[in-house]
Amino acid sequence: MIKTLKLIIAPLWIAAFAAVACMKKEAIDTLPHPAMEYTDLNGLEIGDREYYNLDVDANGTVDFTFSTRSVGDPILKQDRLQYLAGSKIETNLLNNANDDSPKMVRGEKIGINHKGYNWYELSSVLLAEKVNPLEGASWWQGVWKDADHNYLPLQLIKAGKLYHGWVEISFNALKGKLVLHKAAICTESNKEIKAGF
Repeated sequence: MIKTLKLIIAPLWIAAFAAVACMKKEAIDTLPHPAMEYTDLNGLEIGDREYYNLDVDANGTVDFTFSTRSVGDPILKQDRLQYLAGSKIETNLLNNANDDSPKMVRGEKIGINHKGYNWYELSSVLLAEKVNPLEGASWWQGVWKDADHNYLPLQLIKAGKLYHGWVEISFNALKGKLVLHKAAICTESNKEIKAGF
């Protein structure tokens, strides 16, 4: 009789623990997202010799610049048209060892730590570039060359506190345009946020 009870009770305990574990995970995933301040950029296009200064927190100060620059390379005999994002003092972009920034999808987490990347102020990240060789066909390269409503993570520092945000970006290689759709910044300091939320 006791053996039979053990055989019945053991699976019930396992099922109960599994149910509790699932409930806790669901509760964590359904926490409300921190409050965000949004800026609609209306599909602003940036092409050759154009730039846009973004004031993501609407305080009258430029926080990030999106721009292009032409670079001539006489050794490789090619010109490159580069599309860049730049941060200022007390504004940060995520950089890896190659000065690339991650191309995030909606829902990816943006916080203090990102494996393989560090937050840097006064930074410039190469989003995409068109390589025009002296001979032969041109080509596009860079992490963001095929971006389609992806998210560039960003960070502001105010009074020593960190505020996370994002810029929604697409890239139109046919027109040679970087497209800015929307930007957002968290109104609460030191909070992890989700791209696109």
